[in-house]
Amino acid sequence: MSTDQLTRTAPRGTGPRASVDRVRGYLGRVDRRFLPVLGTVLTLMLMLGVGQSRYSTDRASFVSMKLLSNLLVDNSYLLVLAVGMTFVILTGGIDLSVGAVVALVGLATATLFRAGLPLPVVLVVGVLIGTSCGLLIGVMVQVFDIQPFIASLAVMFLARGLANVVSTNSLAIDDPGFSALASWSLKFGEGRGLWRINASILIALAVLLVAVYLLHYTRFGRTVYGLGAGDRGAAVTLMGLKPARTRVWVYVISGTCAGIAGILFALYTKSGFNLTGIGMELDAIAAVVIGGTLLSGGVGFVLGTGAGVLVYGLIQVLIAREGLDSWWTRVFIGGVLLAFVVLQRVIAVRRR
Repeated sequence: MSTDQLTRTAPRGTGPRASVDRVRGYLGRVDRRFLPVLGTVLTLMLMLGVGQSRYSTDRASFVSMKLLSNLLVDNSYLLVLAVGMTFVILTGGIDLSVGAVVALVGLATATLFRAGLPLPVVLVVGVLIGTSCGLLIGVMVQVFDIQPFIASLAVMFLARGLANVVSTNSLAIDDPGFSALASWSLKFGEGRGLWRINASILIALAVLLVAVYLLHYTRFGRTVYGLGAGDRGAAVTLMGLKPARTRVWVYVISGTCAGIAGILFALYTKSGFNLTGIGMELDAIAAVVIGGTLLSGGVGFVLGTGAGVLVYGLIQVLIAREGLDSWWTRVFIGGVLLAFVVLQRVIAVRRR
């Protein structure tokens, strides 16, 4: 028998050691930029597997279109917030104002309806409130060279204060057109398998798709990644891109997404309240980080943010199915977030 034949017929390595080596080989061929997103997808699959094994019955499966639909219905506003936050974090910035903007938009929506304004005008004004807040942050960051943390913190206090000025009570929204929009949905299946797609889901998915296009198929998106590339950010100007304008625009996008999220949350609750959105900015940041975007900027994918929102929502579902108190949600989200922060740190160190 020839040497080539011996080589071809030789058994491949078996056992735990060989399996570990093969896994290392696969990971070694994966671009490190995708490792955080890969971790998000694996976490999501693991959680779905746990839910499928524990909560599926002969009459209904845990993993289903109904589960995905419910996750999107309950977290559509968070998805839009997290998409806007992804733009900001990719440049190495932060936006702490989005939760307060959601509260302000909700109260402004309720107040404008009570003043008799038509539905299209109210929706446009609500979104423009968020856009204005984002523009204010962008100008402070770019023109006045104020740290994003301080600039967005100032706008957070401003928006929360304005919400308190509008009303300290919960204002119900009973406009017929708004109520019809909130209740509209396309239904599929029947019985226990019934699932639906409502207006909030369609809007959130549209925002996600627009963000994918902007970040990955336009010069603007290349500039966003360039700004977050650390010392390499200086090369952005040399490539003919416009970093100053882009730095303002990412906060405008974040503010606009916060305005849209405020409308979606008002559709979800059919009310406006000055205490709405407390801590919501942290939820958005957590979803972005869990989705694989590095807090230092320059690395991340907006589709990963979408997966991060699903992980966030699924944690809440599993906690509820286990019959645990709601505050356990924060404990588990904190644990998952800590794991992803450590993973990010390991990747950053290895990149050096």
